[in-house]
Amino acid sequence: MTMNENLELLLNQLNDQQKTIVILDDNMLVTACPGSGKTRVLTYKLAYTALSNPLSHKKIIAITYTNRAADEIKDRLELFDIEQSAIWAGTIHQFCLEYIIYPYSMSLSRLCKGFTIIDEYVRDLYLQQILDSMSIKIPFYEKGKIRTMLNRNMKIVETRYPQVVKCYHDQLIRNKEIDFDLILSLSYQILSTHPIASKNVAGILRSIYVDEYQDTNELQYQIIGILTKTNNSIKVMFVGDTDQAIYGSLGGIAKSIKEIEEITALKFTKETLNGCYRSTQRIIDYYSYFQNDPYKIISLSNRAELRGIIFLSISIHKDVIYDYIAGLIRRKIDEGIPPEEICVIAPQWFLLYPLCKKLRQLLPDISFDAPDISPIKADDMNVFYKLARLIFTEPGKKVARRKRIATEIIKLLSEEYNILLNERIDCFWILQTINSKHLDSDNGIEHYKYIIEELFSSCGINRDDNPSLYSLYDNFIYKIQERIKRYSLSDDLLTFYKMFKEKAGVVITTCHKIKGEEYNTVIAFGVLHGMIPHWDAIYSPIISENNEAKKMLYVIASRAKESLYLFAEQGRTTKKGKYTLTDILKTYAYEYDT
Repeated sequence: MTMNENLELLLNQLNDQQKTIVILDDNMLVTACPGSGKTRVLTYKLAYTALSNPLSHKKIIAITYTNRAADEIKDRLELFDIEQSAIWAGTIHQFCLEYIIYPYSMSLSRLCKGFTIIDEYVRDLYLQQILDSMSIKIPFYEKGKIRTMLNRNMKIVETRYPQVVKCYHDQLIRNKEIDFDLILSLSYQILSTHPIASKNVAGILRSIYVDEYQDTNELQYQIIGILTKTNNSIKVMFVGDTDQAIYGSLGGIAKSIKEIEEITALKFTKETLNGCYRSTQRIIDYYSYFQNDPYKIISLSNRAELRGIIFLSISIHKDVIYDYIAGLIRRKIDEGIPPEEICVIAPQWFLLYPLCKKLRQLLPDISFDAPDISPIKADDMNVFYKLARLIFTEPGKKVARRKRIATEIIKLLSEEYNILLNERIDCFWILQTINSKHLDSDNGIEHYKYIIEELFSSCGINRDDNPSLYSLYDNFIYKIQERIKRYSLSDDLLTFYKMFKEKAGVVITTCHKIKGEEYNTVIAFGVLHGMIPHWDAIYSPIISENNEAKKMLYVIASRAKESLYLFAEQGRTTKKGKYTLTDILKTYAYEYDT
C-alpha cells in the first residue's frame, strides 16, 4: 500500500472535526468533550505525522498523564502498518529521563557523579526519620501533604515545614538520589542553564502532543516552552477538557491559549471536538449543567435519543446504601447489562473497601473489578516493578507490550545503572530468559527472587559491582514483605499473578480513577458536601469550592452511556461536621427522577 493510500485509509475512519485536527499542521489547543474519541484522534495524528514524514528521523512525541494512557496509544499504534521508530509516547517524567536527564546528567553537579531514583515509600521513610529527629509530631494524613518538590529555581515551596524539606533534600544529595518531582526540576535546570542540551533536545523533535493538558503542572509547561523557544519549528498540540481538571491539588493547571502562547512563543489555533460517541443526549444535557467552559456537546451515539435513567437519592441511610447498590447491580444484570458495563464509584477509597466486602457477600455469583491491596505497589519508574510485570503476566499474551517493557528494562539498566550489557541481550532474549525459568514453589516472593537472580546471573550482573541496583532490589523486596504483613495478604504465587491479570466484572473505583472510562451504568455514592468537593477545597482560600464540585460531578456524570444513579446518603458525619448534599446538586437535582 502506498503512503497516500495509507493516509487516505486513516482519514476515512474519522469524522470531519477529527480529520481536521489530524491533518492540520498548526499549533493547536483542542477542547475535547467526553466521549469525543480524543485518544483515537491523538493516535491517528501520531500515525498521520509519521506517514507524512517517512524519511525523517525527528521524533513525534505524545505526552500522556498516565502510563496506562501511553500503553493504550502504543497498543493502538501496533494495529497500523507504519514505521513507529519516530513515535514516542509516555509521561512527562519518562520523557525527561529519556531525552534530558540520562543524556545530559553530566551537565549538573547534582547528577554528574551518578544517581538513583527513590520511590514514594523511601520518600515517606526519610520524612518520618527527619520528623522524629526534630521531635515533630504530626498526623499521618498531614505528613502526606508535606510538599517536597522544588520550583524551577530549585527553591523549596513548602511553607509549613521548610526545615524538614531542607533536611530531606540534603539527605538526597548525600545519598546521590533524586525523587519523582526532582525529575522535572532538574530537567528544567539542564535545559535552562545549558544551551547545548536544549538545542540538541529541541533539534530532534518534530512535534509534541500533550494529552490531558488541563492536568499539566507549571514545570511541565515551562520545559515544553524552553524547547519550543529553542526550536520554533516544533509543532505543539495541547488536547484536553478544562471541565475535567480535577487534579488541581497535584498542581494541574489548565492554561489559557494566551498563557500557552506566552510560554511557548508560538501562535495557537483553537479547535473543538464536541461530538460525543458515548452518551445519550439526555445524559449530556444533564452534565452540561456542570460545564465551566460552555459549548454545546452533541451526541453522535447510536443511543442518542434513548431516555435512559438519571436518578438522585437523598434519603437512603449509609447503613443500607450497600444493600441498595447490590440490589441495583442485580437488577441491571437481570436486564441484560453485562457486569463490565456497570461501574460503582465514590469520591474516596475509604468508602469503597467496606462496599467491596459487602457486595461480594451479597452477590457471590458476580465478578468484581474491585480495589484490592496487592503485594506490589505500582511504580512504573522502578526497573524491578517492570520486571514484575513480565514475571507475573502470561507469556504469549500482549506480546508487543511485553517487548516494550523488556526494552525499557534494558534501557534503565544501561542508562540509570551504567550496566554494560552484552549485545546479544535484547527484548527477545529478556523475555525468553524469564519465560524459561521456573521454581518449584508456590511462594510469590521466592518465585520472583529466583527469576531475578537467574536473569541477572545470565546478564553478568552481580551485587558487588552494582550496589545501587541491589539496594533498590533489596528495598523492593522489603516493601513487598511489609505490605503482605501490614495488610495480612497472601504471599502465594496466584496472588502475584492476580495482581497483573486483566480483571473482569463490575468495576469499583474512585472519581479520579474513572477518568477516560465509560460504562452503560454509573452508580455514584458519597455525593456529599465535604467529599465533593473535599473539605480541603471547601476550606481553601485559593480554591473555588463551587468549581471543584462542578468538575467532579461533570467527570462522574459524563462516564455514563445510558444510566446515571447518584446517592447522597444520610448519616455520614465527620469531626468537621455532618455531610450533606453537595450544594451544586441542589440547583439541578429535581429536574430529573428523585
